[in-house]
Amino acid sequence: MQPNICIGLMSGTSIDALDGVAVEFSKGKMNILGQVSIAWPDEVKKTLHSLCNDNLHEIETAGCMANEVARTSAKLVQILLDRLNLKKENILAIGSHGQTIRHRPAKGFSVQLDNGPLLAALTGIDTIVNFRMADIAHGGEGAPLTPAFHKEVFGCPERCRMILNLGGISNITVISKDRDVLAGFDCGPANTLMDLVCRKFLHQPYDKDAQTASQGKVNEVWLNKLLSHEYLKKRPPKSTGREDFNEELIHSMLEECTFFREKTADLLRTLCEFTVRAVTDSIRDFNLTAGQNADLILCGGGAFNPLVRMRFEQILTPLGIKVLKSSDFGVSETLLEAQAFAFFAYRFVEGICSDLCTSTGQKSPAILGCLCPATDGYFAKTARHSCLN
Repeated sequence: MQPNICIGLMSGTSIDALDGVAVEFSKGKMNILGQVSIAWPDEVKKTLHSLCNDNLHEIETAGCMANEVARTSAKLVQILLDRLNLKKENILAIGSHGQTIRHRPAKGFSVQLDNGPLLAALTGIDTIVNFRMADIAHGGEGAPLTPAFHKEVFGCPERCRMILNLGGISNITVISKDRDVLAGFDCGPANTLMDLVCRKFLHQPYDKDAQTASQGKVNEVWLNKLLSHEYLKKRPPKSTGREDFNEELIHSMLEECTFFREKTADLLRTLCEFTVRAVTDSIRDFNLTAGQNADLILCGGGAFNPLVRMRFEQILTPLGIKVLKSSDFGVSETLLEAQAFAFFAYRFVEGICSDLCTSTGQKSPAILGCLCPATDGYFAKTARHSCLN
């Protein structure tokens, strides 16, 4: 009998932790059975961050880090199985997103560090990896992939729903009252630039509860420079990453903070405002809600930033847009994307195409992912059974 549980694994652009969730698929519904997060060790985190930029030994380093991602993933899967009192035979497949270190859709590739064969060997469970490249092969940007998943979770016949993931990069999905995906694209940076400033000047991974940013003021000169970025002027479908929003972009601002440390709070406050404006300007410029009753549903680590949420409410409430969090719908802000890759793994095994034409610009629907079969996993057992018959 075919198992109906998939495990989704996700590590976002912020590179703070590896998240995992076990999801049961039954009668068209998804039921979360359990979840686990493992923080990346400081040295691993530092190395993964370094691979987001060109460096002399990046090929060898990337190979080693791919193995580290796989081993940590296997550890997380085992913890999840133990907590849920499950065996590997109960799991249909693992959907592992891997760690993005380079996203170049214009050049036809996107790199997520992972080692699917190693993860399959360590867990004994079929593993699906490399989800973005199938979309790129079909003419898409390779990101964001989650609109197909958001439609299933948040679609509502009464209201237009915008799901905004605030990870390292922000991405938005717009779902009509008819449950059609109207748009899905990366808006700009979310946590990646703010976290960079925190690591550099506060020696902290992030600005908890916006404590430092709340003490600063928006620097209008800095903000206007950031808002003039060419990426923000592009029309969807579009996707971005650290290739566009990185230390080089805010180099002059960082230099000012080096000489005047009191300006660190102003920089964080300005980057908070930039994150919000990149989204709200997109909602206005692209007329995303088309005058419908609408909700903006926040998820990702940035959903916990009270300053960011307050600014969204101040700007969008007068437009008739209600600001909510995914937990208001019973879905964890931090584990939503891991759940999405359990969903994509299940669709892969079932041979179901994902239609991302209105989000990634995909020319035709595609089955996302590549299979790394375990020696005694569901794929091998099914293949052997077919041969016997």
